[in-house]
Amino acid sequence: MRKMKKIMYLSLAVLLVFVLAGCGKEKPAKATYTYNYASSVFPTNWNPHTYETANDADILGYIESGFYTFDYNETKDGYAVVPAMAKSEPQDVTADYVGEEWGIEEGEEGRVYKIDLKDNLAWDDGTPINATSFVESAKRLLDPKADNYRADSLYDGNLVLANAKTYYYQGETNLYTATTCYTEYPLDGSLDKDLVFTLSEPKEEFNNQEVYLRKSMGFPASYDAAKCAAYLIGNYLDGTAFTADAAAAMEGKTLAEIKADPTLKAAWEALIGWWQTDPNEELHFFLANYTWPEVKWENVGIFEEDGDLVLVLEKSLKGFYLLYSLTGSWLVHEETYDACAKVDEKGIYSNTYGTTVETTKSYGPYKLTYFELDKEYRFEKNEKWYGYGEAENKDLYQTTNIVCTYMAEPATRLQEFEKGNLDSYGLQASDMEKYINSSELYYTEGASTFFIALNPSMEGLKTSQEAAGENKNKTIMTILEFRQALSFAVDRVQFCLNCDPTGKPSKSVFNGLIISDPENGTTFRSNEEAKDVVLAFWGLADEVGEGKRYATKDEAIASITGVDIAQAKEKFTEAYNKAIEAGLMDADDVVELKIGVPSQAEFYVKGYDYLENCWKKAVEGTPLEGKLTFTKDDTIGNKFADALKTNKVDVLFGVGWTGAALDPYSLVSAYTDPAYQYDPGINYTAVTKEIFFDSIVDVEGKEWKNITLSASIDDWSNNALAGNDIVCAVVGTEGDTVTINAGTDCPLATRTKILCAIEGAILEQYTMLPLDDDASAALKGKQIKYYTEEYIYGVGRGGIKYMTYNYSDQEWKEYVASKGGILDYASADE
Repeated sequence: MRKMKKIMYLSLAVLLVFVLAGCGKEKPAKATYTYNYASSVFPTNWNPHTYETANDADILGYIESGFYTFDYNETKDGYAVVPAMAKSEPQDVTADYVGEEWGIEEGEEGRVYKIDLKDNLAWDDGTPINATSFVESAKRLLDPKADNYRADSLYDGNLVLANAKTYYYQGETNLYTATTCYTEYPLDGSLDKDLVFTLSEPKEEFNNQEVYLRKSMGFPASYDAAKCAAYLIGNYLDGTAFTADAAAAMEGKTLAEIKADPTLKAAWEALIGWWQTDPNEELHFFLANYTWPEVKWENVGIFEEDGDLVLVLEKSLKGFYLLYSLTGSWLVHEETYDACAKVDEKGIYSNTYGTTVETTKSYGPYKLTYFELDKEYRFEKNEKWYGYGEAENKDLYQTTNIVCTYMAEPATRLQEFEKGNLDSYGLQASDMEKYINSSELYYTEGASTFFIALNPSMEGLKTSQEAAGENKNKTIMTILEFRQALSFAVDRVQFCLNCDPTGKPSKSVFNGLIISDPENGTTFRSNEEAKDVVLAFWGLADEVGEGKRYATKDEAIASITGVDIAQAKEKFTEAYNKAIEAGLMDADDVVELKIGVPSQAEFYVKGYDYLENCWKKAVEGTPLEGKLTFTKDDTIGNKFADALKTNKVDVLFGVGWTGAALDPYSLVSAYTDPAYQYDPGINYTAVTKEIFFDSIVDVEGKEWKNITLSASIDDWSNNALAGNDIVCAVVGTEGDTVTINAGTDCPLATRTKILCAIEGAILEQYTMLPLDDDASAALKGKQIKYYTEEYIYGVGRGGIKYMTYNYSDQEWKEYVASKGGILDYASADE
């Protein structure tokens, strides 16, 4: 199962419309064309402000439109991003908004855009859609009391509306790094009571925040406050008032409390005296009790002006990524949405918009007409959709109806497909031999990587271990070597052959379809540095070259299976010994891991058995032999990610992320931001990474050559690549720093180098173990016809827009009957 920062099986319903004409004669029914598919997991929430999974998004794909959309390019061999609800590309009007109101300076570009919307936009009930509609929907998306899961689409990533984040968080009080909240330290001490000193590793009570000093010094996550203090004293502060005892006493105290104690004040003055070279660096040692300020809606960067939608951005955004950011939409039907909102007696907000037919409105080419959970949902054409009146769509959208039927078992889906009741069938492992030569067989590679996901949260594992009962212990999962052993025990090639024969063994976070240069269609994996990440992770970095084991990097990467049983046994033994030594487990404890299974699909049934067998065999001959056991939880459904995050299950497999394949610089935050991570037990503010640059330009425009910079993975991925300034420590110097920004204006080579380093760091945690790449084989029904035989990224084989039919519904019914009610899809020439 995949989550989204964003499979299809295809079923049948026949709808005949009869219209009475004059003279009492019945007019012939208008031909209908129904697209039928099936799914083993049904959506439960398609509210565009709160949905989480690809299954939930299935309905949205038919009932929404974007400002822009992907379509075929002029030669039909690639993609282009073209206007949809917008009349034309966004107009850069930054120069018209120079001034203090939005903090825009003369000469800036890409900060303010006008979008000229089409005049005939409307909901399926006829309610007009205009620029104000998008403003009002954005206001609801960012409503502070709503806590909408998708609110970050307007304040995080590439497209960041001015003041949107502050509006969303306004009034919230929590602990944050002082440098996040403030840029200046007031010398009058007025802030001292709100600043909390810490050298400690990020803690839950400190909102998992890590102060600037720890990040810039590159202290590892294993360094607590005492180890940090010892390092500072031993290397910089020996013989001063800053001592180990003083450091321990300062920990967790406010700066006001520190200054009120003569001993601690002297220690503080020694510490800041050594560190400070510029004003305001007092902030580097503190967390701040911070309350987000109140913000009026008119100060958020979205409004209507002369009928156009105006977007004011916090940071410059241009070109492809601007259009790409606007292929989605946050639009909701205001009247319906507000009627679905409720605040209970405890002040908890909820909203049922997009959960039933009655609470769903469409502004896309189709509208939802029926929904019954785990049974069926249906669509029909939305006659109010603007696109049906456009000349370019005249001969497109032949599909009049769409029906999705719940079918949990592959055997049932295959049976219905051969009866002509489904228009596609996703082949299972057991089907391949029979249908390998079918004339209707199509292979499709996807851009997602599927993982074995682990969440080594000590507190969560302790809690779940207690719930499991006496002598059941799983805290060994917090030990890196244990997670490494789990990885080395799995042969990815054999996993695919047994459980996912159309899949490809995965060896990295990003697979071969992820595009790092969308203007030219260059894939991330084709970069030499990206290849080096894979080779380094799998231990083949020194095995490539003339006279070595592999002649080329590609040859070495192709050889990787992921399995090394000897290494797995060694790591299991290391992990066991470390767990005993650290008091995490006793010698007679049983390690019981619960594997979450989202559905009874064949992939998960076979996958569970395969992994259990791999891991049990791998511990044979180690201290864990007979002590590593597994259980299954098949009740988690679409909530699989939450189950892992809260340690209700300990292992997921076949999970990952879909969407943003053309923007891995944004997609990578799904692996490093706790709001999205499957493994929030890994705190990426505490994981640092050094990156060597031949050349890099800082935010002041100064070029630095042959320099190594260090920052946390959180800063590299969630700030630098997102277009925010980060302060990096210069490795090999005493406290020197460089401030950089790796947003969309940064050279592509620099962004790619940073992305490679982040991918390596993610792999090194061994919590997201690459398993198999998204690929599938499916049989296409004979009723339908694809627009292109080859799969083209962004447009597939044409999708519902370009799909045509060889038979109307009535003609198809007659054709199936003529074949005896069962169709032969195994033949190459049928």
